[in-house]
Amino acid sequence: MKMATASSTAGSADVAFAEAMSALRASLGREPDHVFLSYTESHDLDELARATAALPPSVRVHGSSSCLSVMTSAGVHGTGGPGLAVLGVADAQGAYGAAAEPVGDAPRAAAARAARRAMEDAGRAGKPPALFWLTAPPGVEEQILCGIEDAVGPDVPVFGGSSAANSLDGALSQLARGQAHRGAVLLSALYPSGEIACAFSSGYTPTEHRGWVTRSEGRRVPEIDGLPAAEVYDRWTGGAFSAQLGGGSIGAESTLCPLGRPAGWAGKVPQFLLIHPNTVDGDNALTFGVHINEGDELVLMKATRDDLIERVRSVAGAALSSARPSFRPQGALVVFCAGCMLAVRDDIGRVVQGVTAALGPTPFLGSFAFGEQGCFVRGKNQHANLSIAVVLLGQEEQ
Repeated sequence: MKMATASSTAGSADVAFAEAMSALRASLGREPDHVFLSYTESHDLDELARATAALPPSVRVHGSSSCLSVMTSAGVHGTGGPGLAVLGVADAQGAYGAAAEPVGDAPRAAAARAARRAMEDAGRAGKPPALFWLTAPPGVEEQILCGIEDAVGPDVPVFGGSSAANSLDGALSQLARGQAHRGAVLLSALYPSGEIACAFSSGYTPTEHRGWVTRSEGRRVPEIDGLPAAEVYDRWTGGAFSAQLGGGSIGAESTLCPLGRPAGWAGKVPQFLLIHPNTVDGDNALTFGVHINEGDELVLMKATRDDLIERVRSVAGAALSSARPSFRPQGALVVFCAGCMLAVRDDIGRVVQGVTAALGPTPFLGSFAFGEQGCFVRGKNQHANLSIAVVLLGQEEQ
């Protein structure tokens, strides 16, 4: 197994892809078996689709749009302009498949079809992979995770991120080989010849403020503890959102003080699924990027800008620590929440430094997503906000 990354900031999508692929082939010494692609929304999606269609039929492609920029171990690409980066896997003894399915009005069924097709594309029909890498359109992630479980059961880890754009109403997209999509579930089934190690975490810490959801409408919560949800949240934060009561956007302001849902334990350390409050409605309900049920416990979480920057090193380090001591990573996929990226945008280079500090010279591809998917240790696959997902592909040192 060999892995490498390459990038381009050329303005033309076909030129950028050609530049990145030329450099990738030079690093690998051959065509990759699987290409992971991340790009900013300024690139022409149809041009990218045509460029990927020209690859040899043996090359699988998994692409997603990213918020404002992309990153590799060489740095951040696309800040203030177009950016594109690829991670290539050359693994003749492994198997890799990819499949995209438009979600339409049945995302769960679409995800199950995509999972089965990805396994078939890898030549491993009916055999669950070591891991599914997921790109989802925002809004239906929980249903998509259920659909994957319908196809393969609950024991296959699913990691990835929701497609993003430069704004919430931007042109986010998904890209399979020769196929451009605006609302599809895209899955890669990974059967590497080596091993996989992964980690999923938020890095926020809980406060003493907590309550229970007494009314829920999916991703809209009218009441916490029987009171208007935004009023409770405003009280917990010491009046931080008083100006938005009665209606307003709070996505940027709530990044350092989101909510969390208890999600089990890692040893003696409690785990929380992070939930990002996006808006206050006119009736002082809160809207979120995660489905919430009546009876769920919500905890006010906290972090500093430095916490957001530094935690990526600990998550990447946790992925490495989860493997055997003889494991040597050959490459990594990193998803970093777009909301967190926007909060530390002026220092985003330090996020790259954090990954490289944990993983050394391991090549990695990073994207900034509108939602993150993964699982805690011995946990179930979940969708969260304000989180980091890290997947390492590697092999035992001989």
